Amino acid sequence: MNLLEERWQQDDIQSFLQSSRRCVVAFSGGADSLSLLSLATSLSKPILALHVNHGLNTDADEWQQICIKQCLDLGVRLECFKVKVDRKGSIEENARKARYSVFENFLQEKDLLLLAHHADDQIETVLFNLFRGTSIPGIVAMPRSRGLGKAKLFRPFLDVPRANIIAYCKLKGFKWIDDSSNQDKTFDRSYLRHGVVPLIEDRWPNFRSTVLQGISKDGEMRELIRGIAENDLMECRSGLGLAVSAVLKLPNTRKDYLFRCWITKEGFPFPTMGILRAMHKNLLMAKPDAEPCVSWRGCEIRRYKDNLILKAQSNLVMPKKLFHFNPLTSLTIAGGLLRTVKEEGNGLKFSGLERDLVIKFRQGGESIRVNGKTKIVKKLLQDLGVPPWLRNRLPLIYRDDVLVAIPGIPEWNTLPITVSEQLAKSGESGLLFWFDNTQ
Repeated sequence: MNLLEERWQQDDIQSFLQSSRRCVVAFSGGADSLSLLSLATSLSKPILALHVNHGLNTDADEWQQICIKQCLDLGVRLECFKVKVDRKGSIEENARKARYSVFENFLQEKDLLLLAHHADDQIETVLFNLFRGTSIPGIVAMPRSRGLGKAKLFRPFLDVPRANIIAYCKLKGFKWIDDSSNQDKTFDRSYLRHGVVPLIEDRWPNFRSTVLQGISKDGEMRELIRGIAENDLMECRSGLGLAVSAVLKLPNTRKDYLFRCWITKEGFPFPTMGILRAMHKNLLMAKPDAEPCVSWRGCEIRRYKDNLILKAQSNLVMPKKLFHFNPLTSLTIAGGLLRTVKEEGNGLKFSGLERDLVIKFRQGGESIRVNGKTKIVKKLLQDLGVPPWLRNRLPLIYRDDVLVAIPGIPEWNTLPITVSEQLAKSGESGLLFWFDNTQ
């Protein structure tokens, strides 16, 4: 039995594979993914190959046809996707992002994505991350498994040298695709593979096994750090995110690990060192009455009072035009859901005959009479504790050009407000307005 086949049969790999509903193999048609797909066909569960055509090589479409034939020969269903790769900046990184975007969009819950990365790839990754610098101390290697969208990914060959994969393919008589770009030293990884690694190996013949051992030890240390960070996350949680007062009690290094743990658990992109420094300076060190924000790659962290709040970055600009609103229905608007609740003797007086109210957004200077007193809306929202990024997105309810109601916000524990003169009395139908913020 070939070494690759022996490794595939080991309990740690088989137990991981059997825990999934469906296995999806990232399939390029090269020797690595071809051997992985071949072995995966022995599993007693649905197997699917997923090919991403990056269109970067003139032979890309021909390679796709080869992949189709290979999968037909193995009796495996193949799904192909063409992507457009941005040629600005790092083509390697842009291609990777495009590829993983396809993976995340395609995978379903309880799927397992199998990737054919091997020990040689792992060593290149370590060298690449060390040379370019990284925001994480220690050896930065590819994880054997991790979450990916609704699914998980798994790299069963990560400790297997590529030579064993080639030997397996030759044993099976496979014909595979050789991507010429793998020889192009203008790409960073190709330069490492063909220019740097042979020099290191010539000087230190056992360096591969030494590096892999180091990765293993480094992984154990990361597990320890992750445990500390997750404990800090539990201790620093607030109802809205993180409590600033609790975070400030931690040493700076633990703050960094806490932030990374929190951000990645919420499904947002990993922060760079620059972002972490901005969080220390702009968020944690801000004056109590400041309302700073740090944003990156589609997400943002805001500080409001003693809370750090992480959410998707919103680019909503509220229109100046007015909207007609039927209070008997709900309305998706301004990144949230405006809805009404009927209640006798409470809320806005409503006969049931008139159907249209008008929605406007704050332009400045609005006021409303509450409990017989005129109050400026801006000051009222501040006193209620509505955060600044929500104040301009909050739909204001008008009737006959008079501001008659301000919705309550369940997320921020604020109750609906109704103008004094149009409050429903005992025995009268009333409407309470609520705004469920989704952004």
